Amino acid sequence: MSAPAAPFAPPTETVPRPPGRLLSPERLALLPPTRLSAGRALVHRMVRERWRVECLEFDVDAESRGRVRYRVHTPSGPLDFVAFSFTPKLEGRTSRIVGTDWDMTGALFDGTADEADLEHTRREMPKLYGGRATAHTLVWCRSNRSLRLFEHVVESLAAGGQPDAGRLWDVGYLMRNTGLDGNGTFGTRSFAALPDHHPLAAPLHAQMLAAYLMREFSADLAEHLARHRNPQAPALDTELRRCLGLGNASALGLVFFTNNHPRLVDRWLALREQALVRALYARRGTAHLAAVRERIGRTARFHEQDPTVYGEFEPPAELAAALHRAAGLLDTLDAPDTDDALPRLWTRWNLELGPAAVESLAGVLIDSVPDLTDPLVDGQRVDETLTGDPAASTAALLALLERDYGWALGTDLTAPCALRHVWYKSRAAEEPRRGPREEVTEGLDWGLNVPRSVQDLAEDLRAADPGETVGAFCVRHPGHRDTVARVQGLADGALHSPHMNIADDAFLPVRVVRFVNSAVHGLDKTADSAGRNVLGLLFHGAPTRHTLHDDDADDWALPARPAAARTSEETS
Repeated sequence: MSAPAAPFAPPTETVPRPPGRLLSPERLALLPPTRLSAGRALVHRMVRERWRVECLEFDVDAESRGRVRYRVHTPSGPLDFVAFSFTPKLEGRTSRIVGTDWDMTGALFDGTADEADLEHTRREMPKLYGGRATAHTLVWCRSNRSLRLFEHVVESLAAGGQPDAGRLWDVGYLMRNTGLDGNGTFGTRSFAALPDHHPLAAPLHAQMLAAYLMREFSADLAEHLARHRNPQAPALDTELRRCLGLGNASALGLVFFTNNHPRLVDRWLALREQALVRALYARRGTAHLAAVRERIGRTARFHEQDPTVYGEFEPPAELAAALHRAAGLLDTLDAPDTDDALPRLWTRWNLELGPAAVESLAGVLIDSVPDLTDPLVDGQRVDETLTGDPAASTAALLALLERDYGWALGTDLTAPCALRHVWYKSRAAEEPRRGPREEVTEGLDWGLNVPRSVQDLAEDLRAADPGETVGAFCVRHPGHRDTVARVQGLADGALHSPHMNIADDAFLPVRVVRFVNSAVHGLDKTADSAGRNVLGLLFHGAPTRHTLHDDDADDWALPARPAAARTSEETS
């Protein structure tokens, strides 16, 4: 009789990963979209629960002026969306909040919207900061047409044909989002007021549904305008329509979002790591390895076909080559039918591949077990209140600082240019700005610099009586109250604060912006623009409202370049 097998345990050095490895901005920027990302998770829920999107009204003239209404039927009740369409003009057109004219504005309502709601929204939305939403409005949104693609699609359909598939793939969108505002902004409903069973209870899902409907509106509008020119104009080809996403550009505000929502960041990253553990130790044998192998190939193909120029970030061809190497390591794996096969492979990937490939492969693994990953989305909602403990001693608080913020205490703030930059608001629209201190002499520095705040707090704690209560200490040092509440309120988490000094001349904001855009929101093809903006696509390849119930609707990520756009060499 053979001896019993030794208990199987995860390798502690790879899973879960040390916070110091995961929380550097350079590493966070490499996290790809997964089924946990808000945009993807929302569509998977729509497919799983068989949501239905109905067009109630499409009253738009040949000059693009008019109103469109959609109703989203969910198991918990309806959600209404209205889009106001305008004749495009270049004056006042910008991707920034200071814009005064857009090609469309829209609103998502919690429940149905009557005519009074729609008229109120039409009147108030153009005012932005001066306007107020109705009590059951969840999101206000805006978008502009792609100057490179929208008219080409309309002309092609009106001529009785289809647009150039290569152009569609290269541009990727008919409209670009210029604003998704909710959670109290402009008087919209607070997301904390949504009950746990609400269809949009998960963080960012309300904004993502508005974005999804803007994407649907953009294709519907192109088809509608083509029929104004030619009543026999065909609909946009289904494959071409699915490959189109919603364009998006994000900037410095997402650095503030990351700093100001530490509990959300901690919960999201912790669940992502948990999903990785679930995938690695699912113990589903060679069938699971085959599924991972197929997904690696699909991911590599997606990057090989990607025409995007990424600037600061890794070229897609290099990532594709690394993924092919990862597939080769899988193919040569010893004893692939044993329970520890996938963890052994993961360890080898970490040893032999670069961090960009490793994080891409982590995304592959997470997505390889949707039945284990998808339930984690319901755990993303979290109470973001940070509460301190005034009865604790200053010695206990200092010990907590040294335990959780060694990286911040070790940041050299005396180095040249370590504190060169200030973060301030623009006068025009309160947008975040970052600039050299010597150029912003009158600007109020309102960015949260965790290393500076933690070091200042530690200095005063070391000078305090170790037995003094934190409450008494804060009475003497009121300027530390927010930092104390943050440190104590986050004591039960390890992944809440990216290890960054946002005032440092060497800090690149796009890395953190990309983390939120790609990993949290779920954008594909997230490219650097000017070192502070990130461009990308939402819902690239996602099912349209017409195909939500198709057999392949749930497995839509990483679309292939449309067949019509491939050369004879590619298809041979």
